[in-house]
This record gives sequence, structure tokens and C-alpha cells, in this order.
Amino acid sequence: MAYCKQCGAYIPDGLTACLACGYDENLAANEQAAAQQKSASELMREKLEEQRKARQEENRRWAEQEQQRRRQQEQSRQRAEQEYARRQAERQQAARNYTYRTTMNRTGSSASAEPNKLFAALSYLSFLFVLPYFVTPNDSFAKYHAKQGMKLFLFTVIADTVGALTGFGWVLTLLRFYFIYKGMMNAFKGIEEPLPWIGNIGN
Repeated sequence: MAYCKQCGAYIPDGLTACLACGYDENLAANEQAAAQQKSASELMREKLEEQRKARQEENRRWAEQEQQRRRQQEQSRQRAEQEYARRQAERQQAARNYTYRTTMNRTGSSASAEPNKLFAALSYLSFLFVLPYFVTPNDSFAKYHAKQGMKLFLFTVIADTVGALTGFGWVLTLLRFYFIYKGMMNAFKGIEEPLPWIGNIGN
């Protein structure tokens, strides 16, 4: 013999639902179990969603740190390249200064080295590149510019020929004047620097 938990009415044997109010204890228990199961599923989904968001945030932070690390590496590489280029330029300048000081020491004084600059500068004027070979045969500085002057002389001969055939002689003449100016300035400054484009031909 059973009675309804809701209204207290008698429930005949073999029935689970109350005839008076319609309350079904088994059905209510099933609904409560289903609600609990649904609540557990929602909690699991929320937990998984939180974990997914946490992993996503962790990946984002890692990507930002990796990007920052790569930027720092690139900046370090650029600074290292700049430092290397600066040291190379200092070494080259020191080598040129050493060559110049050695030349001056061989001639005895800076005053006696001045004519060598003059002959080096004169080497860029037509066939005068032969002067250092006869006047200062032991001066490597003057002979260096004499070789540059010889290359300029050969360029002049070829330029005159090409200019006469093509009509572009005025362009080659301007280029020749630029080479003369560049070479004489290098000679007067006491530096050994090849002429642009033609200075390293044959080296």
C-alpha cells in the first residue's frame, strides 16, 4: 500500500502515479537524475572550454615571446654586423696609414715625401704615369698611382676610339675628367684607393 508524497492520496498497487494529483515518484526521480547528469555534462563542457582558452592564451603568450626573441636576435645580428664593418673599416684605414707612414719613413721625412705625392698626382695626366718609375723608383706609393694612371691612359685610348665610332665621346670625356680628379685627390691625400670601375682591372 502506497501513498502520494505530494498530496497523501492512496495509490493503488501496480501504479506509480497518483490518481489525485498526478505525481509520479519514479518519473520525478528519473527527471532529477537526468538534470544532475545534464548539470555534470555542462560542468565538463565548461571545464573543457576553460582549458581550451587557457591553452590558447598560453600559445599566444608563447608566440609573442618567440617573436620578441627573434626581434632581439635580429637586432643583435645587425649590431654585430655593424661592429664587424666598423672594425674592418678601422683595419683598412690603419693599413693605409701604415703604408703611408712606411713610405714617409723610407724617404726620410714628410718634407721629402711631398714630391712623391706630386709625382703620384701627375701620373693621372696622360703618359706622365711613367715619371714615378724613373724619378721615385723606390716609392711604392707613387708607383701605385702610376699603375692607376696607366690604366687611365689605356682607358683614354679606348674611349677615344669608341667615342669616334659611336658619337658618345663627350660622355667618355666627362668620365675621364672624373677619373683624373678622383685619382689626383687620392694622391694628394696620401691614400691608395683604386679608380672607380677601372682601378681593379688586371689586379
